[in-house]
Amino acid sequence: MSKTSAILPQHGSRPLGKIEVLPNAIHTIAKQATSECYGVVGITAPRLHNGQAVLLEPEHSNQGIQVRVVNEQIIVEVYVALEYGLRMSEIAHNIMSSVKFSIEKMLGVPVAQVNVNVQGLGHGPTPPSKK
Repeated sequence: MSKTSAILPQHGSRPLGKIEVLPNAIHTIAKQATSECYGVVGITAPRLHNGQAVLLEPEHSNQGIQVRVVNEQIIVEVYVALEYGLRMSEIAHNIMSSVKFSIEKMLGVPVAQVNVNVQGLGHGPTPPSKK
């Protein structure tokens, strides 16, 4: 796994050193930010299985988020299933903004792109029945 050169802390005019961030840290932040967005049913595998999106279990959901570093710029690919009946474009833009903001805020690393790939539609959690 390649490392991402993230932050060069400075003291006065001298750099103090270099902090490197592993893509796994970026995966974790992107996964959390995506999961918290309204309208996201789940994170999916990047490839369809028999034409169907495959929802990933939480412990395997890093497979549905890909991080690439190109010319010291971070590009994040997110694969999701969204809730049927909602505006997909609004949810996708919300995911993009949330992932970008979260990574930049927590790590201080600029994010060049967040690409959202909608792999399928589904239904959100069923509300509890009233008795």
